[in-house]
Amino acid sequence: MPIHFASFRARILVFVAGLLVVVQAAGLLAVQAANLREARRSIDEALELTAAAFQRSLEERRKILVEKALLLSADFAFKTAMATGDHDTILSALENHRARVGADLMLLLELSGGVIADTRPAALAGAASELGPLLARAREDEFGEASSIRSLGGAAYQLVTVPLFMPEPRAWIVIGFALGDTFARELQQQTRTQVSLLLRRPDGWDAFCSTLAEPEREALEARLSGSWREAPELATLVLDGQEYVAWTAPLDDEGGGLVAVLQRSLEEALASSRRLRAQLLAIFVFGLLLSLVGSALVATRVTRPVADLARAARRIRAGNYAEPVAVEQRDEIGALAASFNDMMKGLTERDQVRDMLGRVVAPEIARELLSKEIELGGEERTVTVFFCDVRGFTGIAEREPPERLVRILNTVLTGASAAIEGRGGVVEEYMGDGVKALFGAPLEHEDDARRAVLAALDLVAALPQLDREVAALGGSPLAIGIGINTARVVAGRMGSLSRLKYTVVGDGVNLASRLEGLTSRYGVGIVVSESTVASCPDLAFRELDRVRVKGRSASVAIFEPLGVAERLDPERREQARRHKAALERFRARDWDAAEAGFAALARHEPGSRLYALYRERMAILRAEPPGPDWDGTVSYDEK
Repeated sequence: MPIHFASFRARILVFVAGLLVVVQAAGLLAVQAANLREARRSIDEALELTAAAFQRSLEERRKILVEKALLLSADFAFKTAMATGDHDTILSALENHRARVGADLMLLLELSGGVIADTRPAALAGAASELGPLLARAREDEFGEASSIRSLGGAAYQLVTVPLFMPEPRAWIVIGFALGDTFARELQQQTRTQVSLLLRRPDGWDAFCSTLAEPEREALEARLSGSWREAPELATLVLDGQEYVAWTAPLDDEGGGLVAVLQRSLEEALASSRRLRAQLLAIFVFGLLLSLVGSALVATRVTRPVADLARAARRIRAGNYAEPVAVEQRDEIGALAASFNDMMKGLTERDQVRDMLGRVVAPEIARELLSKEIELGGEERTVTVFFCDVRGFTGIAEREPPERLVRILNTVLTGASAAIEGRGGVVEEYMGDGVKALFGAPLEHEDDARRAVLAALDLVAALPQLDREVAALGGSPLAIGIGINTARVVAGRMGSLSRLKYTVVGDGVNLASRLEGLTSRYGVGIVVSESTVASCPDLAFRELDRVRVKGRSASVAIFEPLGVAERLDPERREQARRHKAALERFRARDWDAAEAGFAALARHEPGSRLYALYRERMAILRAEPPGPDWDGTVSYDEK
């Protein structure tokens, strides 16, 4: 049922109050959700660190046990006692060593698993049969060593077994530390995380070791009985009315009889956020009251010109922008009437903008055309031109049906556009399976050349993801070529009066296109001119060659970008250095040294087309030595 308001003032008050309530409530909910996410993230990170500390502690204890067991295995006095065959003598030696190293139990077992001596009370001696899996693992180890966490006689132990040689293997030495409350409290003091170790008994889980209070410990036993999974996991548990985030994982060989649970209280993590929520709620109530009072004062002044404004709105809806609203007042309503007049002027300009927007390609170009005058025929400026093309697209087009071909092409062009626009470049046009982009026109930055190179590296890095998307469409993996050149070009509106296009022209544009064509020849994804390299001092490049392309008499050095120089790994940096040295030997006509250098590089990168190209070129130069004016430049007559 629609709500009817008795007055315009009431409508304003309800609108302001409702809008404020909605916005503030949304803000409170967003803050609460963000705090909950942050608390959960902090707890998850803390639990991961605690789990790592837990595993580290177990590993350190295991090393100690191995060291102590090997010490006894090598003890001559113990071997002498063992040789007597006297049970009391052997047990006394075991007990003495256990007390000396601080272990909780020690056993001496026959190779078949029978008990020779056991330092535990006689009532627990039969539990040695539970060591079968540990001994089986020791038999499979080349050194006869094995470790495990197991339940023996209803208690949990971290165990290590090593063989006793006399000099042939004669028995198994088993040594262990008990896992109990002391271990849990030490880990809690280190990590401020609740630690519980649980043992599965016939009637359910038993938290034999825990830093939790008794009610929470009992709740954990009951909760685990209904939700245990064998793989480690993070889960939310409610224990005795307290909500915890817990990490659970099996400790024993079978994966389920002995479980570690690490817990952090979600309630404690959210305590500070609840205080913040109370403060925000108080601010909200105060702001609501203040807004209602202010709205009431403002609404009392909004009465007279409403009809005039309504009529003006109807004229605007009909497309009549010629009759402005009469501005008779100088208060807020008068300003609103003036805004109507400005709006009508803006709508008139909007029609002109729409006409211009239909004649340009990219929104950035349209905004640039509207922001300032550009000379008809263009203006000269420094631009980095970026050409990208899919290699072998003709073959792809022959193999793929048209519908799939369009989807594949759209996927590639979308990825290329994202990389270009992500670095502040502008896509000038799509040329079939290629893209022509500009860095420096119409938008200009201080580091346009660097942005273009980084965009190319971003696109190459995104190729695996694009290949997966293309593969999902049924296509084959793609290869792209990118050519980049920085030069003074003419940028401006070109075409006809009925259809304009913002573009750049000049020799530098043609060179960028030629460089893109050279990528397949050198077996690289990106080829950059020396003028672009000069504008990127913090990036690392590998010089590929010095070339003279079709349509140009001057030669140009070409490079492959490697990435940000300070982030290059040492191996990549060393490869670049060795490549530079081999290239210098090649240009110095030291064929033997150059060939050795390229051969070594080829062994490191056996699939590299670049090194094979130089070795083929040197074979020709050996047969037909170059003249005295040769500087290593190679000419290409094809595009």
